[in-house]
Amino acid sequence: MFKKFSPKEDVSSSTSLKSSVQRNIRSSLLTQLPFLSQPAYRDPSQSSAPSATEETASAAAPEAEEETGGGGKKGGKKGGKSKGKSGKGKDKEEKKEEEEQGEGDAASTVLDEIWPKKEALGLTKCHDRISIFTVQTIPLFFQRFDGPFIPTLKLLHKYPNMLPRVQIDRGAIKFLLAGANMMAPGLLSAGGQLPDNLPKDEIVAIHAEGKEHACGIGKLTASSEEIKKAGKGVAVEVICWIGDDLWKVDTIGL
Repeated sequence: MFKKFSPKEDVSSSTSLKSSVQRNIRSSLLTQLPFLSQPAYRDPSQSSAPSATEETASAAAPEAEEETGGGGKKGGKKGGKSKGKSGKGKDKEEKKEEEEQGEGDAASTVLDEIWPKKEALGLTKCHDRISIFTVQTIPLFFQRFDGPFIPTLKLLHKYPNMLPRVQIDRGAIKFLLAGANMMAPGLLSAGGQLPDNLPKDEIVAIHAEGKEHACGIGKLTASSEEIKKAGKGVAVEVICWIGDDLWKVDTIGL
């Protein structure tokens, strides 16, 4: 897909998506890639200690109460009550926002970590109806036509459990890095791995024998059981790999 890709020649347009479109994409990502809905890692040491701002606010609260506490009944029957009510209403709204923010932080997911809700999602349209989705110009996911959302290989290296994995033996590595599709024997040999119960068209991370990170991403041409039964032919259609033209792109579009 990205064997010959040039941002200068193959990009047709870049835009920032509307909020409604972003919500739909976020929902689709969570459905297609269940790993993204898992809780994001949070350092316990950061959440346990109160911040300096919180300590200052706590210390200032009693002083503020003392200053405002002896106002007597002359608080103003005409305007005082309305001001008090509006003030209380404002305080309640601020408190509610803080609580919601706190709940959002506590329940933040892997997707929130990758794509914070306050960040706009950019869309870069490319040749052959390929769409690349970015946050702050960094490519995160891509899609062809109306197909599944696929993480970039660089993102997969940061979150290796995002996709189910298969493994090729050492002999198939050079072919993968040349962009060739992976044949069944490379997965079924002693150095290969093909988990059970993977369906046809499943997007998988392609690992290689003796290598730590995924070397590519591909799509199964048949189910695990069918590939094992056949024992030959193309097993994985390679979509992207280390060293292809998408791998060389650090930033793109808006």
